[in-house]
Order: sequence, then structure tokens, then C-alpha cells
Amino acid sequence: MLTNDQLTELKNELLRQKELLTGRIEHDEEFVNEGELSLYDNHPADMGTELYERERDAAIDEHSREELDKIDAALEAMKDGTYGICKKSGEEIPFERLQAVPTTLYTVEHTPERTPADDRVMEERIPHPDDGIDSFRDAAVYGTSETPSDFAEDHDSYNDLYTDDNDDDK
Repeated sequence: MLTNDQLTELKNELLRQKELLTGRIEHDEEFVNEGELSLYDNHPADMGTELYERERDAAIDEHSREELDKIDAALEAMKDGTYGICKKSGEEIPFERLQAVPTTLYTVEHTPERTPADDRVMEERIPHPDDGIDSFRDAAVYGTSETPSDFAEDHDSYNDLYTDDNDDDK
């Protein structure tokens, strides 16, 4: 069972995290409508950068709100007297775990499974640089900004611009 000093330490940490997250969200909401009225005269790269920054901030804010929900649940469990006891098994959660993850309401063994995001690229799908795929050559078949006159040697057509490294072995 947690001692009063341990509970106080954990509660202070939860309140500190809550204050930081709340301050960040309020600060971000204050600047939501900041920006230009028209993007007409902006370079497309500038608009892309601004869009990226807005989406990044929105994702961070969403994560912050989720963390605030976890903090509120942990503080509520403290009020109920159930903090430090696993919601699933009823076992005591080690103090060291609560120090590392003060918002947890589960022991390591009974933590609900989290599935990875479905929209992420799996590493197995990404070709390795040494697997024999020449991406530039594959793309260059459809044309590049280079012309036969850009090369020192003479070429009769665009198809002759890029030689296959494997041709030397024949």
C-alpha cells in the first residue's frame, strides 16, 4: 500500500503535469486564428509549411487532451481511494511504476493492449537500398529535366541518357 508521502509525491506530479498541459492548450487556442486572411500571394511551399505546423499543433493538442483525461482519471482514483490498485486484477501497482507513469491505473501485466496506427508504413514494405532497385532509373524512364545536350558525350535519344550498371558485366 502507498504511504501518505508517496501519494503526496504522485499527486503533486500529476498536478504539475496537468498545469503544464492546460497552459499549453490555452496558449495554442489563443493563437488559433492568427495568420493571413488570404494565401493568394504566398508561395506554395509557405502554405505547405503553415499547413504542416497547424496539423502538428493539432496533433499535439489532441495528445495533450488525452493526457489530461488520464490525469483526471488518476486524480479521481486518488479521491476514491483506488489509486495504486490495478483496475483489472485488483493487485497493488508498484510505487516505481507509478513514479514512471503516474497516470496508470493498471499493472504492467494487465495494461490494456494498444494497437499501432493502421496508417503507418510497415518497415517490411520499404525496399532496402541494396535490394537491386534503382528508383532514379525507374523514374527517369518517364523523363527528367535533363536533355541529351546536358551530357558531355553524344546521345541519340533520351533512352540512351542513363546506362544500366549491369550492362558493363555483359
